[in-house]
Amino acid sequence: MGSDALDAYFNKVYGETFRAVSRFVVSKCGSIQDSEDIVQNIYTRFYQRIAKKGYEDIESAEAFLINIAKFECRNYFSAVKKHSVSTSFSEYTEEQMVEIEKEMSKEQKNLEDVIGNELLARQIFDDIAKDDPVIGRIFYLHFVCDMKLDDIARELDLTLSSVKNKLYRTIERQKKKFDI
Repeated sequence: MGSDALDAYFNKVYGETFRAVSRFVVSKCGSIQDSEDIVQNIYTRFYQRIAKKGYEDIESAEAFLINIAKFECRNYFSAVKKHSVSTSFSEYTEEQMVEIEKEMSKEQKNLEDVIGNELLARQIFDDIAKDDPVIGRIFYLHFVCDMKLDDIARELDLTLSSVKNKLYRTIERQKKKFDI
């Protein structure tokens, strides 16, 4: 496979998936700086893989990248627990990479179920955001940015009890409205 074709494929996939992969990593990781490092490791690993084995067998580049992201995030959390720096995929042994490849080739969730859940989540978030922009911001900061409620209260200049009330009442309202 030519280098130009490989680069073109990688750039196309990068452009199409960067947002989803970044969103996944940021939602799982506590630090933006660490998230950026993890995303870089993900795409480095992806490029190394397609350079070595090609990309014809990859049905969904986004799903493949999310699987790599799961391993990078798991690696990040285990490193945080040990208070050490996370390891890049390029530093794994061949045996570890074989195990990772096995794990990544496991059957994935049904795409229709995943899309259905994402659509429901999007409907709920849109419903929340249109009713009250403050509640929309609370939900975004808490569930997307993983901020603690007291931090959100300070950020939005609200009391902690007000943030909690808005959050929990809205969750209950959405459960009833969407029959969850």
